[in-house]
Amino acid sequence: MLDSSRQIVLTEPQYEYSSSSKSPEHSLSSESAEHSFVLPSSVKPIITKTESNKGKIMLIVDGYGFQFKSFNRKKTVKFWRCTNRNCNVIFHTNVDDDFIQFSTTAIDHSHLPRPADYEVRDLKKTMRKRAATELVSVREIAEQEMRNALLTGEALATLSGTTTIGMRVVLLHSFNIL
Repeated sequence: MLDSSRQIVLTEPQYEYSSSSKSPEHSLSSESAEHSFVLPSSVKPIITKTESNKGKIMLIVDGYGFQFKSFNRKKTVKFWRCTNRNCNVIFHTNVDDDFIQFSTTAIDHSHLPRPADYEVRDLKKTMRKRAATELVSVREIAEQEMRNALLTGEALATLSGTTTIGMRVVLLHSFNIL
């Protein structure tokens, strides 16, 4: 039997807002020191490193992509902006790309996460690398990589067929775009 006198209350995590940071690892530039909040130590976002199409480092944080923006004055904190130009979310990490905080000027993204796009991007990157170095047909490379990638259903739905991908890789390779 259930005891009706007990109630379970679910609450959202409480964020600790700060107007100035006292620890040296949290020293921020003047642009974001006034508007920032620190997540509780138990709530850390999942950060994955990848490369952009131009070969620059990109962070994937809970399905959202972030590009490097700048350092603070002391070069101890990196600022990352959302890859969607219409979104104003800024993410702060230390020099080793470990999470510090989000900026509070814009906490919520103005768009949905697109983790499938990043899975497909990484898959295509590995296909291009193999096509440039191996003498196996591009279609075989595409089929093998698609089998080995273990993509989510959403990523598979956005992915073109192997013939289309193979032709794109061949065209890019023939024009030396790879």
